[in-house]
Amino acid sequence: MDKYMKKIFLIGLMTVICGLVSLCIKSIVYERESLSEATQLEVSKSWSGSQTFVGPVLCVPVSEYGKAGIYTCLYVFPEHMNVDATVKSENLHRGIFDASVYNAAVNIEGTFNLKDMVESTFDVDSQKSLWIDWEHGQVIAAIADAKGLEEGIQITLNDSSIILDEHFNTYGSKELRSIFGYSSETVCELANLKGMLKKEVKFSLKTNLKGSGELHFAPIGKDSKVTMHGNSTDPSFMGMTLPSTREITKDGFTATWKVIDISRKADDQVFYSKGKSMSFDTVGTKFLVRDGQYTQTNRALKYAFLVILLSLVAVFFGEMSVGSEINALNYLLIGAALVLFYLMLLSLAEWIGFGLAYIASAVLILGMVALYLNAIVHDKKTVTAICLFMGLVDVFIYILLNIADMALLVGTFGLFIVLGIAMFFSLRIKVKRQPNESTELVQSNDNANENK
Repeated sequence: MDKYMKKIFLIGLMTVICGLVSLCIKSIVYERESLSEATQLEVSKSWSGSQTFVGPVLCVPVSEYGKAGIYTCLYVFPEHMNVDATVKSENLHRGIFDASVYNAAVNIEGTFNLKDMVESTFDVDSQKSLWIDWEHGQVIAAIADAKGLEEGIQITLNDSSIILDEHFNTYGSKELRSIFGYSSETVCELANLKGMLKKEVKFSLKTNLKGSGELHFAPIGKDSKVTMHGNSTDPSFMGMTLPSTREITKDGFTATWKVIDISRKADDQVFYSKGKSMSFDTVGTKFLVRDGQYTQTNRALKYAFLVILLSLVAVFFGEMSVGSEINALNYLLIGAALVLFYLMLLSLAEWIGFGLAYIASAVLILGMVALYLNAIVHDKKTVTAICLFMGLVDVFIYILLNIADMALLVGTFGLFIVLGIAMFFSLRIKVKRQPNESTELVQSNDNANENK
């Protein structure tokens, strides 16, 4: 019995040692992931960064009545707004690392409500008469990174077509600044809006936008609808609210957000501003690099302790069934092979993807362990049973990695089954020792009867 206890203690010690070594591999995963993120940043600088699109907005100069100097600007946000973006994402390769970039075809339709607009008014706060210069208004929009624009933004106001490809017009006033602030690039174009007063103005905006990583839109309409289509099969939705509807298939995704002004941080649809910078709530999508080998490898490492323990226990039961001695060095080398699996998985995943890397690593390591055990115990059936069990453990872990939502439930019942199997084989070991014990007991009883 002491022999078995020593062996169990040895298995526990080897499991702890190998588990600690597998934790060191995590630091390598973090290092490689940092290099991947640095590559993404480098590509973003040359291609275009994450994009946030805000607009269109009408900006009209306002001055004190009778004076030429600009006093402030009147901003008009859309009454209704419908955004439709078709996003084609792809991975650019820089060495062995991938960077996710995209091209987005953006179409925005909606209306501006100019029915109640006037050419002059009286500002109660300043006690001054204001003149609104509708003839020299401008249409403005904002994007996070201007490198994403390869041409001007086309917009139609009723029957008037213009292209937004200019910097913000301050009308000669140094104090006048765009509401988008310095964190965004403001694109604009002057537009004569005087003939559109007392009307509902329909607009249609089209542009092609390059970016990387993320794409966001600001739902600035009184009621807004944002629809995004894409070929990414692993999108992550983010922003002020999740999509009202979403569908993800093997061919791509479709997501729709519906937002009204009361549900977002917003000023009035029409307001005056001189130099106030605004922040906008947005909705959008993050386009992840497919496969996510570093995330998957990290998750696999969380199960390393369990895999090593179950594998060494399987070897222990195999040792007990054949009666061959497997010494501490043998257990240590088998544990080292199990740890090498994760390093091999990480290195291969960078080249062939996580799924194929997992299969290749499992086959190579199990083949090595099978040959090594066969040279020790010389029993092919036992070796086959051990490696089959280890292979099933690998398959079970792979399934857990691909069903993140149900991983805890499936993992718990999987461990329940494994524990039952271990209990069964432990009884088989006890049965093999029982006949000898029974024989000794019968012989002692016979000797006692003879003495009588």
